[in-house]
Amino acid sequence: MIAPALETCSGRLPRTNLAPQGVPELRPYQEEAARAILESWRHASGLTFTVVMARQAGKNELSAEVELQLLVRNARHPLDGIKCAPTLEPQARISMSRLWDRIVRAGLEPDAATEGREVRFGRARQLFLSAEPSANVVGHTASMLLEVDEAQDVDAEKFDREFRPMAAATGATTVYYGTPWDDSTLLERAVQTNLELERRDGIRRHFTADWTAVADFNSAYARYVEGERARLGDNQLMTPAS
Repeated sequence: MIAPALETCSGRLPRTNLAPQGVPELRPYQEEAARAILESWRHASGLTFTVVMARQAGKNELSAEVELQLLVRNARHPLDGIKCAPTLEPQARISMSRLWDRIVRAGLEPDAATEGREVRFGRARQLFLSAEPSANVVGHTASMLLEVDEAQDVDAEKFDREFRPMAAATGATTVYYGTPWDDSTLLERAVQTNLELERRDGIRRHFTADWTAVADFNSAYARYVEGERARLGDNQLMTPAS
């Protein structure tokens, strides 16, 4: 688990005494993205990140760790993190359950509560909202972080009109999570913007992990993908763009 103080700026981030046991450590490809997101928050940089990973690579675990860190650090302040997903059921609920599981495994359940679409820790809370076209979400403010889960499936017009302004007043860091699909998606638009910005200023904003990165840490996953490659061929496997 990443240290809440966020004082380590190089090398592997140490476990914290918040949860010396029980909470799984992030894998290196997850941790480097988490570090960048949290550093942007700490320095109020307001950067936008894209995290493109293969299925079952652990995007929700990465997101839950970042959310937990921000809740702990802001427990004394009435601040909100907002995460939207293409649907409330099941996608946003899955993200919510990942965060709650991490809280429980960290032994922090006595200080936390869950109700409706939110998880509270002290005065801070994490909200989980639907980005379905009919969802009424206007009025929220992302004061800690704005996240978009499965951004390749979120309607770009809906996001631009109703979610993106949630970070305007606070300059909150924004994160798009997803898997590759095609060039027309909200996710791909954000990826291309980030790659162009990286070329200009050298600040890394785009993080990827294909199936081989996951397979390095999970032999069962490696066997599954190799079986799918044999069955479907390499061209049918979805891998992140560089």
